[in-house]
Amino acid sequence: MRLVASSPRYEDRLDGLVIGGGTDLYPALFDHDPKPDYVYDQARDRLELTWLKKAQDEDLPTLGICRGAQLMNVERGGTLHMDVEKVYENAAYPSRFLAQLLFRKPIQIFSNSLLYQIIGENRLCVNSMHKQAIAEVGDDLVISAVEDNGIVQALEDPKHRFFMGVQFHPEALIYHKTFRKLFQAFIQTAAR
Repeated sequence: MRLVASSPRYEDRLDGLVIGGGTDLYPALFDHDPKPDYVYDQARDRLELTWLKKAQDEDLPTLGICRGAQLMNVERGGTLHMDVEKVYENAAYPSRFLAQLLFRKPIQIFSNSLLYQIIGENRLCVNSMHKQAIAEVGDDLVISAVEDNGIVQALEDPKHRFFMGVQFHPEALIYHKTFRKLFQAFIQTAAR
């Protein structure tokens, strides 16, 4: 089922929640000033925050992708860097869509994480379509993967069955078995 601000369907029951990528989160959510002339989607922010709270209350499997991972962090009181290139060295990633799709960077997955249990590897090459990144980690979340330069690439809450956010876009890498494992694990958890 697709959830949109004009039809939030809060009364419906879900087996799992995926929060995908998209526009930047409204910066006031994490105590920053909005960028001039940037169009934020605050209605989407409200919709996804409401569903995210509901998912946590009901222990629904939750997967956040890029913006979704950032939202999961902000909802828990964490913050974001609004421009990774200004904060991290070696963070000048492509800005055009096709170049972003083709670009790959290595990440380190921590062996004590759910992500490692699913993927089964400590190193992985992922894409990069983000300009923002997790800064201060939110309450009860743990970092499960980072780039060599320190940028957070995955976080999770080990108290939940499946509550994970990834900064990369696994849906754009679905042709690799490794990334299909992530979606398979999410679906299997939601089916239980």
